[in-house]
Amino acid sequence: MSTDKPNLSKEILNIGIPSFLETLFTTFASIIDSKMVSALGVTAISAVSVTNQPRLFIFSIFFALNTVTSSLVARYVGKNDRDAANRVLDHILKLVAILSLIASVFSVLLARPIMIAFANQKDTLEHSVIYFRIVMGGMIFNMFFMAVNSALRGCGKTKLTFASNVISCVVNIFCNYLFIEGHWGFPRLEYAGAAIATVMGTVAAAILTLFFILKEDMFVNIPYCIRQRYHMTKSSLSEIAELAKSCITDSLVMRLSLLFIAGIVARIGSYQMAVYSIGMHLLNVNMALGTGFQTAGVALVGRSFGASDIDQMHAFKKKLIRMGICTALALATIIMLGGRWFFGFFSQDPEFVKMGAVSCIFIGIITLSQTLKFVYCGCLQGVGAMKEVMVASIVSFAGVNLTALVILVLGLKAGIWGVWISSLLSQTVQAAMLCYYVKRSAAYQKV
Repeated sequence: MSTDKPNLSKEILNIGIPSFLETLFTTFASIIDSKMVSALGVTAISAVSVTNQPRLFIFSIFFALNTVTSSLVARYVGKNDRDAANRVLDHILKLVAILSLIASVFSVLLARPIMIAFANQKDTLEHSVIYFRIVMGGMIFNMFFMAVNSALRGCGKTKLTFASNVISCVVNIFCNYLFIEGHWGFPRLEYAGAAIATVMGTVAAAILTLFFILKEDMFVNIPYCIRQRYHMTKSSLSEIAELAKSCITDSLVMRLSLLFIAGIVARIGSYQMAVYSIGMHLLNVNMALGTGFQTAGVALVGRSFGASDIDQMHAFKKKLIRMGICTALALATIIMLGGRWFFGFFSQDPEFVKMGAVSCIFIGIITLSQTLKFVYCGCLQGVGAMKEVMVASIVSFAGVNLTALVILVLGLKAGIWGVWISSLLSQTVQAAMLCYYVKRSAAYQKV
């Protein structure tokens, strides 16, 4: 693989753009999904949204396994070790099947106490329990397609993962139309219909990813795994377990921190909370951009690391950083200059628009730190430096962000400005720590 600049950029874009579009499309589809659910009333949005935190908390372990899968598969692609890559896929799919079945049964049986513990909204409790039970009852399809997608990302096949996510979102929205209010002769199932639509979306994605992974010309594929008859042993799981420990700890601590952060942010008042919620849409767009760079980093740096090509690792790292800075600056400029127009799209209230425009200045600055965070994170995950990523995440979320929120929002009553400052401090500290770890990483040192 040539390391001249045009080829580096092309490879990064070939992997990064589909990943960016995948996250962006999923974000927009989520907004449409919420709009369709709102047909049942304003409280319906709350009934469905309160299930997100417990779902994401339970999914944390699977997110961690997916990160490990992408990192290891990318490494073995670089080594051209097909057997090792397929052993990773085999073990991950078996672990996902076992863990998702356990989590599914646990969630269905304890749906009511879980909802009470996480939300306890009496007016929406029954609806939340119904939605949670159905979605978690069918979670195995979601976890399967996510696990396969993580292996495909490690191979650099982000166009395939984009396709599966598009299918999932489209089927979900279409089934929402059929089941929520009842159209084309289908029964009106309301909350249960919304949950069934979500599951149907993951079933469609699982079928499509199964089609991808059954092809024997794929570097990782199920027929190869079946022929090899892999068995999970302590030694064969050791590599996965070693990396997964840090990832799982990172996911769980971050999820708990976000729960506390959400509780503090909710205290800024409904008016400022509305401004904050709209502002988060802009940060989600930036997150999609950052995810694209992170995915490219994991796949390309991981592949170079597996091939023991240190020069190429450095070349990809430098190009990712430069491209990340340039695109972040461009996006930040658009956000800052277009803030008044963007918030004016949601409300004509002068105070709301003014507060939104000032918020966009903070969001624009945060955009640069957040993008670099994703770039450095991808460079570290590509070489398996999960512990360093975990430390930076815990310090920034559980340390800096929470502490700043307590002081600025609860102590100084700084409101939404305290929230934005806390986020800026958190993202900046995390990006700086990850940058330091990349520079000090033994994997990047030439022997």
